[in-house]
Amino acid sequence: MLDNIHRTSYKVRISDADKNGTLKCNGLLQMLQEAATEHATILGVDFKALKPLNLGWAVSKFVINITRLPQWGERINVTTWASDKDKVATYREFVVTDSSGIELVSARSQWVLFDTRERKIARMGKIQDWSRLEKKYANTSEFLPLKPPENVVSSAVCAARNDDIDLNGHVNNAVYLIWVIESLPYNFKGLPNQIRINFLEEVMPHTDVEVICALDGENSYHALTNRNTNRECARVNILWKQAQTPILS
Repeated sequence: MLDNIHRTSYKVRISDADKNGTLKCNGLLQMLQEAATEHATILGVDFKALKPLNLGWAVSKFVINITRLPQWGERINVTTWASDKDKVATYREFVVTDSSGIELVSARSQWVLFDTRERKIARMGKIQDWSRLEKKYANTSEFLPLKPPENVVSSAVCAARNDDIDLNGHVNNAVYLIWVIESLPYNFKGLPNQIRINFLEEVMPHTDVEVICALDGENSYHALTNRNTNRECARVNILWKQAQTPILS
């Protein structure tokens, strides 16, 4: 019988941590993605199962609520399950706890099937369905990131490197958060409280992406634009809170 809920654990490696010993935003996204991939394998809809059908998974939306980011060397537990679905998307929930069972992170994500030959979204009916459990939020649309206001304070131009490309032949979703953090002002300080991401279109190898950053109070608003096509490829909002004292000096 297939498991409806997948549970796994991870240890925060030195390469996952920032200069203060805290798990990086992209490291968190990588861990959630890894848990989702493990569960997809159990459900029989992983990369190996979909590849002969010329299909793949792409994450479309993410909302991540963060109470506390784990520290370097800390072991955390990740629980994930599939919730609702529609004609072109399936939704997945996550809960991350520390070794004592205290909740650190909760998240909801939207995933779409896409045709790897035609590079376009495919309908969910092309694959088998699986058991689903309750969702954490009413819907994902209410968490969509807002367009950045006019007061852009900083920006960055980032290149899609060969090392950024995943099994589907495009930039991995966690790389977008690296670019977003790169666009923050140099002296910016804070810890993320909530991250909202909308991936609008894939980024291919050797593409330059311009990321703008606008600040409003403790929130940062980011738009990522493909400089080859001049089209927005992602939008990200981060709600920040005051940084704590670093554990590393």
